[in-house]
Amino acid sequence: MSKAFTKESDDLPDSPIRRRGIPVPELNLVTPAGLAAARAELEHLVRTGGDPDRVRELTDHLATAQAADPPVDRTQVALGATVTLVDDDGNRYVYRIVGAIESDPKSGKLGWQSPLAQALWGAKVGDAVALPRAGGAIDAEIERVDY
Repeated sequence: MSKAFTKESDDLPDSPIRRRGIPVPELNLVTPAGLAAARAELEHLVRTGGDPDRVRELTDHLATAQAADPPVDRTQVALGATVTLVDDDGNRYVYRIVGAIESDPKSGKLGWQSPLAQALWGAKVGDAVALPRAGGAIDAEIERVDY
């Protein structure tokens, strides 16, 4: 095939996977499990010569990370809570409120400073909440709060 019919990007090597570049929040609260996991990941990356960008990201976060124990009142949503909600159509949503470095929205782990986590913050079982979504909010009820 003539070079004229290939994309320039076909000649480029595959780019390495990049981390999200999560900024370190001013108040860098994490769950105890998240702190332990970040430390273990950093140790593994340093030992194996892993991704230097991820090493830098973890190092920056761990420099100011503060593990926060679950609150005394475990009936309210706060850092470390796993929250189960049900919307008007019967759809269930399960989210865990975690620190910034722990967040992984695709797996339901929400950074505590995210808009969705803030909408849940302080809510209790039976409370109605508006879950922010693109194109408008979804009304849901807190069905369960676990720590």
